Amino acid sequence: MIRRPIEDQIVGSIKAVLATLGASTEGDVKLEIPRQKGFGDLSSNVAMIHATEMGMKPRDLAEKIIERFSATADGVEKVEIAGPGFINFHLSNDYFHTLLAEILADPERFGSSDEGKGAKWNFEFVSANPTGPLNVVSARAASIGAALVNIFRKRGFDARSEYYFNDAGRQVRLLGASVKARYHQIIENLETAVIPEDGYHGEYVRDIAQAWIEAHQSIAQDHVAPTLHHISTDYLVKNTTDEQIGNWASDWMLTQQRTQLERFRVVFDLWYKEGALHNSGKVSTVVAKMRNTGDAYEKDGALWFKSSEFGDTDDRVMVTSEGRPTYRVPDMAYHIDKFERGFEKAVVLLGPDHHGAIITLTAALKALGLPDGFYIGTIVQQVNLMRDGEPVKMSKRAGQMVTLDELVDEVGVDAARYFFLRRKISTPLDFDIELAKKNSDENPVFYVQYAHARVCSILRQPGAEGLGANATAHYPLLSSAEELDMIRALALYPLTLSSIVRSLEPSLMTTYLADVSKAFHHFYQKHRVITDDKILTAARLDLCRAVASVLKNGLALIGVEAPEKM
Repeated sequence: MIRRPIEDQIVGSIKAVLATLGASTEGDVKLEIPRQKGFGDLSSNVAMIHATEMGMKPRDLAEKIIERFSATADGVEKVEIAGPGFINFHLSNDYFHTLLAEILADPERFGSSDEGKGAKWNFEFVSANPTGPLNVVSARAASIGAALVNIFRKRGFDARSEYYFNDAGRQVRLLGASVKARYHQIIENLETAVIPEDGYHGEYVRDIAQAWIEAHQSIAQDHVAPTLHHISTDYLVKNTTDEQIGNWASDWMLTQQRTQLERFRVVFDLWYKEGALHNSGKVSTVVAKMRNTGDAYEKDGALWFKSSEFGDTDDRVMVTSEGRPTYRVPDMAYHIDKFERGFEKAVVLLGPDHHGAIITLTAALKALGLPDGFYIGTIVQQVNLMRDGEPVKMSKRAGQMVTLDELVDEVGVDAARYFFLRRKISTPLDFDIELAKKNSDENPVFYVQYAHARVCSILRQPGAEGLGANATAHYPLLSSAEELDMIRALALYPLTLSSIVRSLEPSLMTTYLADVSKAFHHFYQKHRVITDDKILTAARLDLCRAVASVLKNGLALIGVEAPEKM
């Protein structure tokens, strides 16, 4: 039987002590992983948080907590105070040996939790404009969003992924005009056909135009019976508006983006079209509600939202003087729709230039009556592609960007997914292409994958046959510093997952997997696994099995494969 996780036992005991002291037990008591090994296995700053409330010095409150700390948190060998009032917990060897048995009893379940209690969270990410192929910033958002969804599900949340497709507005008309210009360049060899200055100039627009021609040849034949097929498509293109062509092109691009993301191992639960919001009347409903509540006003022929009254720096235009809603209004309607679908939280990963949009949308949703904290806008910072220390030049086909497909073609899915998660979301990422391609320990993803492959190689050796597989009685033989450090690293897997949930920071997983791999490589350098002592061999083989399962499961959560041979 798998016991209640040690971190839950410790937190429960701390809360019980706080209650006896008359302190508030509302909110989370958090455990962290100390940066230095000498500070124990787990640490809490709870005494510093509650000291003012209790009218005590943090260290004095920490002393009180330690005095009354319950022994029900079995596995805790020692509790001590450090610094201004941190409470550090040292876990026993018996606990680590028992944990190893629990991991192997159900490897897939290890790290799972009911922490989320089924709370319904929506994760919207990528949501790129339908006017071009996905670039590397979109790819970073895809890696982050997909990892968060997987990890939240692992921790007991009902997490759903969603892609918002902006298939409405001026950008679609401009895309149509750009495709039409490319059409004339292809059919009439008319290189002077002008793409609008603020249109889309990448060579990929030629691909869209060619696809439009091929898709509409048979349709055009119904109108005339030409001897040359381009005459019929020319008839059709002249009788089709920029917006109609743009709508067709955006649908074509949606298919391309879906294919690109599936190749990148990212599959969305829902693709939500902005056009559906307009067609359903939800956009106009938001405008009417803002008028009725007095949170919007007329000025210079436009409709303005009083966003400055709800925390924004200025008021914002909702409907232009031409009667067109700005992008803010569909965003408002979309998030009301998410709330009406029963989501408790809506996490949105946005590009580096969207800080202002977060402030404005937060203000709007407050005015519309949605709960505080429902919307969580998070900026995913810029990606700088580097090669030999120099910035990578722009794509020849996509214009001012390097596409997701181009990057995957060069470094592969595993390296791309892993590298995009190596830095905090809020930190710009320098992506070293040459490093990502190296088959050496210098390459972070190779280092982790090689650790898994090395473990699998050990388990395939002839001397490993029939040994181990839950040799629990022999686990006390795993007593060296390297063996205990290895199990200690495995023990931190659930806490790492919980930390990611609290911080929305999946970079913690790549750091964790690197730490596990480092602990294993260090263990392997110091100790033979298969020895003349079959009992010790059995115990060490089980340790290797646990390492393999945690590495494989952790990599799977971030969309990276765990090869058995390299």
